[in-house]
Amino acid sequence: IVEILIYVLNEVKKTNKSLGEIDFKALERKGYTQSEITTAMSWLYERLISEREVVERKDTNRPQSFRVLHPAERFIISQEAYGYLIQLRELNILSDYELEVVIERAMLSGYEQLSASEIQTIVNSILFANLESADSRRGQIIFNTSDTIH
Repeated sequence: IVEILIYVLNEVKKTNKSLGEIDFKALERKGYTQSEITTAMSWLYERLISEREVVERKDTNRPQSFRVLHPAERFIISQEAYGYLIQLRELNILSDYELEVVIERAMLSGYEQLSASEIQTIVNSILFANLESADSRRGQIIFNTSDTIH
């Protein structure tokens, strides 16, 4: 699903087309199912509605630099995986915070030189866990920690 998001957001960025003008048949020709495409677009729509930061974000305050990995992080995250993270951040699929969470989870994994596909697994768990938790909070009343529900 993240690969679908990358394709769609790259198309929007390259062609300046709106989401409605993207050729989704090209994704089907690449072997993606209608269900996968719908799931990716649902995630994108939810993210646009809730955070308004993906695709059409115009943030002039954001520097044009990217987080540099510490030598210990470079030992865990392969160059290919790091390039993948840069792409996700530049397309605003990952926020700065989510990027830090991905790197933290990679560091805690205990593995060396995680590949892009292994990092993608971590990214999927973070992106779709956030969507699920947002869905579960929708319509929820927030109570102070000292409040009691009877």
